[in-house]
Amino acid sequence: MEKSKQNKNTKALFSAVCLCVIALGLIVYFSTNSSKPKNNAVNQATTVEETTEVQRAVTVTETTTKQTTTKKKKTTTKQKTTEPATMELGENNTPYKSYYKYPINEAVVNGYTEELVLDKTMNDFRAHPAVDFKGEKGDAVTAINDGLVTAVYSDSMYGQVVEIDHGGKLVARYCGLKSATVKKGSYVDMGNKIGTLGTIPAESALETHLHFETILDGKLVNPLDVMGKTE
Repeated sequence: MEKSKQNKNTKALFSAVCLCVIALGLIVYFSTNSSKPKNNAVNQATTVEETTEVQRAVTVTETTTKQTTTKKKKTTTKQKTTEPATMELGENNTPYKSYYKYPINEAVVNGYTEELVLDKTMNDFRAHPAVDFKGEKGDAVTAINDGLVTAVYSDSMYGQVVEIDHGGKLVARYCGLKSATVKKGSYVDMGNKIGTLGTIPAESALETHLHFETILDGKLVNPLDVMGKTE
């Protein structure tokens, strides 16, 4: 009798232990499964936040790149425009022709010379790198050829002066004008009026005339040679 009771007790204890083990297993199983969604949710939230930050960084980078590119484009589209310094750089450049018109008339008061000669007005010896063409006060002074007016100014020794670039590295200087009818930057055609004749303070001992100089490639040369008016 006592052995059978002991066997029954042992079986009951074994059954209880098994139930506890099963119950513990179920508790562990459900607790593990219930925590996974939370972790997934956290992971998903973290992933969304990281993705959003990456997108923001990309957007900021693209915006900065566009702004930089726009600034560069604006900078490169600015063009500096400058006034042509000589006829050879201008759109209307016409190299000097083989024929020239006299600036006032063909009568010469004083010719071109590189030698030192007596200047009656200044009372000294000096070269005369110009040709003085006879005229009357108020006579029209005209351009010897097509050209660009590069300077208009008043000189204490030579009166009102007009300089014209006639192309082909030839610049003519018209001195002794009373007034100028052109301004710097104007284009003129051969025979166009550029002013009226006045006086030459540095050559007042001579009769009224136009003091006319020609500079070819930076050097003063005989105007009659340039214009082909010499025999």
